[in-house]
Formats: sequence, C-alpha cells, structure tokens
Amino acid sequence: MHIDQIYIQYLKENNSKGIQLIYNKYAKQIVTLIVKNSGTEDDGYDIFQEALVDIYHMAQEKDFVLTTSFGAFLSIVCKRKWLNALKKNQRMPVTNLEQSVLYVEDDSSKQWDDMLEKVDKENRVMALLNTMGESCQQIIKRCMTEKHQEKIAEALGISYAYLRKKKSECMATLIRKVKESGLF
Repeated sequence: MHIDQIYIQYLKENNSKGIQLIYNKYAKQIVTLIVKNSGTEDDGYDIFQEALVDIYHMAQEKDFVLTTSFGAFLSIVCKRKWLNALKKNQRMPVTNLEQSVLYVEDDSSKQWDDMLEKVDKENRVMALLNTMGESCQQIIKRCMTEKHQEKIAEALGISYAYLRKKKSECMATLIRKVKESGLF
C-alpha cells in the first residue's frame, strides 16, 4: 500500500476537506496536461472531475489499494480518459496517440500496468480465499488488515497461540490452492 492511499480514503469517505486538498494539489497539473494536448481548460477540469469519480467507484467496488503515487495514478486515469475523448470527438488522428498525445513523466504507464497486474493477482487470490471455510477467511482477512494479532485473537474469542496455529494452517491451505490453480 502506498502512503498516498489517504487520498483514496478521502474519496471513499466523501471527505470534503480531503477532496479539496486533492483539487488544490492536482487540478492545475491535470488541466495543464490536457491544455498542452489539444484541450481547453474546461476539458481539463471535466476530465479531472470524471477521473476522480472513476477512482471513487474503483475504491468502493474493489477494495482498491494504491500501490503507486496518487499523482501518477490520477495522471494515467486522466490520460486514458482524454485519449478516449479525443478518439470520440476525432480531434486528433488515432495513429500515434500513445506515443505523442500525452507525455506522463516517469514510468507511470509501467507503474499502471504493474499495478493492474498486481490487483488482478490479488483479486484471484482473494477469490480462492473466499472458497475456504469461514474461519480461515476471517482469520486471514483480519490478519491482513489489522496489526496486532493479540487483539484479533481476543476479538475472535480464541487464544493467541491457537490464532497463530490456525493462521499458519489456513495460509498453507491457501498457498496450496494458489499453486494448484496455476495462477502464478
């Protein structure tokens, strides 16, 4: 999880101060990017707003975890939305769009593809976890999201030693299922 996950939380929780922070920090950057690539300032703000709505939906529906900087992720989402808008409006020729229409600093495209691949693998593992017994599901999911296993054991009404043993057994079963599925 990237430290910028806080921005995803702001969107998920509809935190007005947090969303204002996102606007203050990233809106001009995105608008400038769109204006430099055949768009207007209004286009830039529209794309920015639509991208935030898309990210909000991703976060709500898929337990989205950010693994790259929020700025890089937002830039990629905006880039793809703008490319689609250009294609739809046929303002630009379709050829060479990926190479020349928008340049995103650093390796954001690779980070985006890597993140999508990682999310896909995580979703597959979670689907396998969901085929396991309720006890294993609960233990593994709680251990993934909570730091203190003593508190997890207490909340589940079991001893810390039993939690560790059961978690180990459940993880071994999950690893076996992952290996058998051929996912990796």
